[in-house]
Amino acid sequence: MYYFIVNPNSRSGNGIKIWYLVKNELDSLEVHYRAYFTEHNLHAAEIVQEICESTSGVKNIVVLGGDGTMNEVINGIKDYDEVVLGYIPSGSSNDLARSLNLPKDPIESLKNILTPNHFQYVDTGCLNSVSNDFQRKFTVSCGLGFDANICLETNRSKLKKVLNKYGLGKLTYIMITLKELASTPYMDAEITIDNKTAKSYKKVLLITSMIHKYEGGGLKIAPAADPYDGKLSICMVHGLSRLKILFLLPTLLFGKHTGLKGIETFDCKTLDITLDNPASIHFDGEVPGMLNHVNISCTAKQLRIIK
Repeated sequence: MYYFIVNPNSRSGNGIKIWYLVKNELDSLEVHYRAYFTEHNLHAAEIVQEICESTSGVKNIVVLGGDGTMNEVINGIKDYDEVVLGYIPSGSSNDLARSLNLPKDPIESLKNILTPNHFQYVDTGCLNSVSNDFQRKFTVSCGLGFDANICLETNRSKLKKVLNKYGLGKLTYIMITLKELASTPYMDAEITIDNKTAKSYKKVLLITSMIHKYEGGGLKIAPAADPYDGKLSICMVHGLSRLKILFLLPTLLFGKHTGLKGIETFDCKTLDITLDNPASIHFDGEVPGMLNHVNISCTAKQLRIIK
């Protein structure tokens, strides 16, 4: 039995078209499956949790959606050992699929899922809020500040839906990036790396914890990230004027920023962050709210994904 979690609204409504291509192939092959369509925020997590709790043994769960849908799915899984995940990317960014070199063609992806020859065991991250009872896992990245504000405004943007229909969705990111560079407030932060001595930073624009190299549709924020090493790859921008950040943006977007003054990158297993004021936070592009004291780490178990 295959359980398909389908986000029909992914890629501005193209998800449902991709699903019908996949469904026709499944029916022609007489594959035994059930399909569930997401209808609201965190619905995918609810569906997967119910599947895991109501069935025994290893579950074959296939996600047809974007990075945000995959985020919800992993947050519905309590025990990674009980699930084999297939992924048919149909989102706007698809950074997870890009990092793992998964096929872009949905039918090719489906064939790999139905006759798997190789599994990848990949890291996922987990954030715990120290100030309240909030926890969330992420597959690609988790960011505080600037990139979270970009995600928030992009998700609200009506222009994104229009441009996505013409394959120009990245223009939305560029315009919103420039807007948020001017308006995102700086943060003062106290950071503890791997439970060692805390260090203070002024004028922090963003703190991003990466599992994979890319976020935001192929922006190489963490060029050296290894999704199999049990570590977070951190990118932090601090102590720079907005004008200087504007000139440095191209280096940040194309992975040429490492080593530049004011842009700090490092790997760690855990990261504790305390901010002077609450800031927006995103998980794989989804922005549930604002937090000011968090602990971020890799999960103990890795996620099994069909190559």
